[in-house]
Amino acid sequence: MNLRQIEAFRSVMRLGSMTAAAEVLYTSQPNVSRLIAQLELSTGLTLFKRAGVRLIPTQEGQAFFHEVERAYVGLDSLKHSAKNIRNLGTGRLRVAAVPSTGLSLLPAVIKHFTSTRPELTVSLHVNSSPTVEQWVKSQFCDIGIVVHPGDVNSQHVELLAERAAVCVLPGAHPLAERAQITFEDLEGQPFVSLCHGDGTRAQVDGLFEQAGVERVMAVEAQYSAINCEMVALGMGITLAHPLVAKDYLHRQIVIRPFIPDILFPTYVIWPAAQTRTRLAEEFVDTLKAYYRDGD
Repeated sequence: MNLRQIEAFRSVMRLGSMTAAAEVLYTSQPNVSRLIAQLELSTGLTLFKRAGVRLIPTQEGQAFFHEVERAYVGLDSLKHSAKNIRNLGTGRLRVAAVPSTGLSLLPAVIKHFTSTRPELTVSLHVNSSPTVEQWVKSQFCDIGIVVHPGDVNSQHVELLAERAAVCVLPGAHPLAERAQITFEDLEGQPFVSLCHGDGTRAQVDGLFEQAGVERVMAVEAQYSAINCEMVALGMGITLAHPLVAKDYLHRQIVIRPFIPDILFPTYVIWPAAQTRTRLAEEFVDTLKAYYRDGD
């Protein structure tokens, strides 16, 4: 039994005649007849009853056709998988990200990315930088988006973007009338901060200390998105990534440039070089474009 015999049998069963089967297989009717006879001999099955020029499938033929179709469903699935691997990697992309990116920019990027890839499945997992790093190292996720890459091989870390922090104020705050905000403007002001232990919190605290400016540390939260919501509720002022703050413009907040620049970097963590996929690389290219055009 070989594939050519199976193809001849399947074509006859689906099309109802050897002549039609010969046409789709680009061969002759006698050759199709010969292939069927060889298949019957090799399987020990009587697949058809001959009634003149007509072929009538036997019960054995019907049962065997059912098994052949099941096998072809599997082959079609393999063809589909091969197409995905060839064109877009595996057809599934797992992205890990810190909240500042995962809760703001990434949903829009994923929407755009999947709009031209309807068969693609994207999984987004959001957690802290160390957890994102571990997910990528273990290859649970294909790429990771972090603000502090930690102990990662430099070959596997790429600077994605670097954006200056903005000052987020309640809409009715007196400082909201200013064109820009400085360290000195925040002297004695209630400040909404990230929690201790966050790398960005340490960076911002260090810069305020260098400037000799004391804030009133009113409240703190784990994520910048929560801080922006607290600002909208009038609980204080915060510094945030501009793309996070932008998502809260519909609330009662004002966004102003902060001088001098406090740069918030964003990095891509890649797995081992040999496991990079075209799909992940194309996604990162799309993400870079969103950062570039996100003002």
